[in-house]
Amino acid sequence: MRFWRITFVLVLVSISILFLIQSPPTPAQVSRFAHADKVAHFALFFILAGSLHLAFRPRVLLGLTLLLIYGIVIEVVQHYVPGRGADVWDVVADMAGAASFYLLRLLVLWPRRRRILRT
Repeated sequence: MRFWRITFVLVLVSISILFLIQSPPTPAQVSRFAHADKVAHFALFFILAGSLHLAFRPRVLLGLTLLLIYGIVIEVVQHYVPGRGADVWDVVADMAGAASFYLLRLLVLWPRRRRILRT
């Protein structure tokens, strides 16, 4: 359990640094892949939800609430960082990634729980 808590802290710090100091994409980068930042938000919050779950095993609603608060805080802080901006759609992508982790976890565990209940 200690390993996963350390991993969660490292993931959280790494993601925070990425979101706060990464420069916004140039117009040339945007034209190649218009929503790459949303895909990145989705993927990073999927990973963050996974590491949060492995570290602390919170209930789904608590985990999603904590990740929602973190996503909002990151966007508010980005609003005040020169060259960055806040975007409500980033929070939507964050929550889609986090919710996808919990949904995938449910889909993977559901058959196993049904098998256990039948025996």
